[in-house]
Amino acid sequence: MRKWPETTVPTSNGSHPPGSLQREPAAFAPYFSGRLQQKLSGATSARGMVVEAPSGYGKTTLMQDFFLKMLPENTVWIRHVCTEESPRAAWRRFCFSLRNIDAAAGEALLRLGLPDEDTLGDAETLLREMECPVPTWLAVDDFHHIAGLAPPSLWSALLEHDAPHLHAALVTRPLARSVAPCEKSGLLFLGNDDLRLTERECGEYFAVAGFSLTEDQTRELFRRTGGWIIALALHLRRYRESGAFAQASDLDGLLRDVVWNTLDDAARDALLRCSPFDAFTAGQAAFLAEMPELPANVITHLRRNTFFRFEAASGLYYPHSALLEFLRGEFAALPERTQRETLYRAGDWCAANGERGKAVAFYYRLRDFEKILALDLSGLEDNRLMDMPDRAYADALRDIVAHCGPDMKLRHPLSMIQLAFEFFGQGCLEDFAALCAEMAEIAGQDVLPETERNRLRGELLLMEAFSRYNSITEMGERMRRAAALTGGATSLISPHNSWTFGNVSVLLMYHRDAGCLDRELADMETYTPYYVALARGHGSGGPALMRAEALLCRGETDAAEIHGHKARTEAELHGQISVLIGVALFFGRLAILRGDGAAFASALADTTRLAEECPQKSNRMAADMARAFLMGILERPQDMAGWLREGPPSAFGRRLFTQAAPCAHICRARCLLLEGKAAMLLGEADAALALAEALHSSLALLYGHIHIAAARNMLGGREGALTALRKALDLALPDRLLLPLAECYSLIGPLLESLRPDALTDIRALAARLEAGRAAVPRGTSTAHPPFGLSRRELTTALLAAEGFSNQEIAEKIHVTVNTVKAHLKSAYKKCGARNRLTLHKLFQNRQDNFTDNYPKG
Repeated sequence: MRKWPETTVPTSNGSHPPGSLQREPAAFAPYFSGRLQQKLSGATSARGMVVEAPSGYGKTTLMQDFFLKMLPENTVWIRHVCTEESPRAAWRRFCFSLRNIDAAAGEALLRLGLPDEDTLGDAETLLREMECPVPTWLAVDDFHHIAGLAPPSLWSALLEHDAPHLHAALVTRPLARSVAPCEKSGLLFLGNDDLRLTERECGEYFAVAGFSLTEDQTRELFRRTGGWIIALALHLRRYRESGAFAQASDLDGLLRDVVWNTLDDAARDALLRCSPFDAFTAGQAAFLAEMPELPANVITHLRRNTFFRFEAASGLYYPHSALLEFLRGEFAALPERTQRETLYRAGDWCAANGERGKAVAFYYRLRDFEKILALDLSGLEDNRLMDMPDRAYADALRDIVAHCGPDMKLRHPLSMIQLAFEFFGQGCLEDFAALCAEMAEIAGQDVLPETERNRLRGELLLMEAFSRYNSITEMGERMRRAAALTGGATSLISPHNSWTFGNVSVLLMYHRDAGCLDRELADMETYTPYYVALARGHGSGGPALMRAEALLCRGETDAAEIHGHKARTEAELHGQISVLIGVALFFGRLAILRGDGAAFASALADTTRLAEECPQKSNRMAADMARAFLMGILERPQDMAGWLREGPPSAFGRRLFTQAAPCAHICRARCLLLEGKAAMLLGEADAALALAEALHSSLALLYGHIHIAAARNMLGGREGALTALRKALDLALPDRLLLPLAECYSLIGPLLESLRPDALTDIRALAARLEAGRAAVPRGTSTAHPPFGLSRRELTTALLAAEGFSNQEIAEKIHVTVNTVKAHLKSAYKKCGARNRLTLHKLFQNRQDNFTDNYPKG
C-alpha cells in the first residue's frame, strides 16, 4: 500500500516534525489543462523540476492535487514550506527537512550553518551526495523565500544530486537568477505559459465544475482573467453562487467580493489577528483573538476554504499568499490601537511558546522596549537577541539601548548586561564600554536588593575583564571578584562558544611582555579556574595548553607533552573544541620535532575531525590555521588553505575575530617566504605588526620580526635584516622562546651567528631536529591529508582529470553524475590555483611527497 505522503512544516514552537498531509475536500475539483498534463506525463521519472510563476498561478495546487497523485505507490512525499523569516531560521528549517531524507547530511548541513564563501563548496557536496534509499520527492514550496540564502550553485547541487531515488521540486515565484539550466540537467521546467489557461481552457475549467459557458461568456471570462488561475477560481466561486461573474476587476477586489464579504465578523477578526504570521494554529488564532477557542464555524471555514491549506502534522493553517497579502492590507487599515493590541498578542504568544527572538521582533516593532527587557534574554538561539532580515543587528541594539531610560535600566539590569555583552560580541567596543559604565553607576546605588546588586556587579566585572584583554592579571582579578559576587555561573557565556576567539595558540594570545612568561603562566593557572567556574567549563584546558606551548618553544619536549595531555583531558571533559584544535596543533609540532609521522598524521586528522564535528565558523578557520602552521613548518605552502595562501590579509576580518588574525598573518607570511615572495611579505608586514602591537601579542611580534628579517635577507638587505632580527631576539631570548627562530633557521641562521653566537647552539639543535622531522614526517603521512586543502572526493576527481580522463569517464569511475564531476573540478581548480587539466597535471607532477601516488583514484 502507498505510504501516505510526509510533510515538514514549522510548528508554533519551532520544531519540525514530519507527518501526514490533510485537506478538507474543496467545493469543486481543481482543473489542470490537457497540455499541462501532457507536459507532466513523464515528470515522475525526472530528476527534479522547477515550477516558477507569479502568485496565483496554481503552483501549490498543481503539486498537491495533481502531481502528488501521479507518483508511484510507496513514494515518500516531503513538502517543505518556506516562509518569511530570518536567514538563519530559514536555513535551520531547511536542514531539518533534509534530515528526513538523509539524517547524516541534514545534520552536517545544520552544523555547517548558513553557507558562506568558505563553506559553500562543502554544502554543495553534501547536497549532491545525499543518500536516499527509497523513492522520495522533496517539494520546496515558496522557494523564493530562501533562494537568496546562497548562490544558485547551491540549489543546482540540490537539483543535480547523485541519489537515484531522490527527486527535488522547487516551487517558486519568479527568481532574479535561474538556479539550474533545466534543459541541460534533465530537469522539468514549468513557467507562466504552462500554468496560464488559454481562452478555450477557461471554458473547460468552468465545464469541469459543471457550468457550460457560451462563446461570448468564455471570451469575456478570458478578457477579465487573462487565464490567471486565482482570478478564474474567484469568478467561478461567484458564478456558482449567483450565476454571474464577479464585478471586481482587480485581485484585491475579487478577494473582497468573493471571500472577505462572505465571512462573518468572528471569522474576519480571527483572520486579521493572525495576519502577522505566515501560518497559524487554531489555538494560536484563539489566543490572538482573545477567545478560549475558535468558534466551530470559523474552523469549518478554514478547513473548507480553498485559499487555506491545513497541515495535520503541526496543526498549521497556511493562507494562500494572495489572501495573506490582502489580509495584511486590511490589517494596515485598522485603527492603530487595534493593530498594536494584535501585535502585542502576537509577541506574547511567541514569548509564551519559546520563540523569544520573534517576540523581541514584535515588541521592537511596537517600540515597547520595556517588554523586550522583561524577557529572559540569556541563552538565545544562535546567541543573538533577535534576527530580523530588514534591520542591521548592531543598529537595532543601539536603538534599543538609546530608548531605555535610567529607570527602565534599573528595573531590568541583567537584561541590560546581556545587551552590553551583545555589543561586545558584535565588536562594538565603544557601545560596550559606554553601557558598562552606565550600568556600573546603577550597580553602585542602594536601590537594588543586595543579592541582585552583587549579581549585577559580578556580571559587570566579568565583562570588564574582557575589556582588559590580554592582561592576565587584570582580567584574572576581575574574574576572581566576579566569581565571589555572583555566587554561581554567569548567564552571559555559552560554554559552546570559542574560548580562543578562533585562535590556535593560547601562548600567542596571552604572552604579553618579554621576560615575564613564567609569571604569566603562573597567573593563568591561578586565575583561569575562577572563570571556568563562572562560565561552566568554558576555557578548560587553556592554561595547560599555554604552558605546553611555552615548554615546546624552549625545546623541553618531554615536559611539554605532559601538559599537552593535561590540556586535552581537561578540554575534552568540558567540550572545549577551540582548545582541542590548539592541542592538535601542539601535538603536530611536537611530532615534527620527534620525526613521528604517525603522531603527526593523528594530529592533522584531529584538526579536520574537530572542525567537522563542530563546524562553527571560528572552529573551521582555526582548523585551517592549525594545518597551515604545520604545513609551513614542513615547507609545504601549497597545502595551506587558499584564503591564507592567496590572501589578501585585508579579507581576514570577514573570517576571523580580531584576536585570531595574528595567527593568520603568521601563516601567510610563512607561505610568502616559502614561495619566495619576500617583497610582498614586506609590503604586508607593517599592518601585521600594528595589529600585534594593538593586541599586545609578544609572540606575534616575535614571528613578525623573524619573517621581516628573513625577507630582507632574501632581498639582499642585510642591515635591515639584522635590525629586525635584533628585535626578534629581544623578544625571544628573555623567555627562551627558541622554536620560532629554529623554524626559520634556514633563512636567518647566518645572521644569528653574527648577532648572538651564545644562543646559537640551542637554536641550531632545535633546527636540526626540525630538519630531520621534515624528512621523516611526510613518509608517515603520505595519505593522511589531501594536498591544496582539497576534500578527498575533490582530490580523486582532480587526479583523474590530471591524467587526462574526460568528465564522463571520471563520473563512471567514481559513480557520480557529470555535473558532480564538474562541480568538484571547479572547486579543485580554485583551491589549487589551476586553470585547466594541464595545470593540474603539472601541479601534481611537481609534488615532493608521494601522496598522489598512494591515493586511490576511483
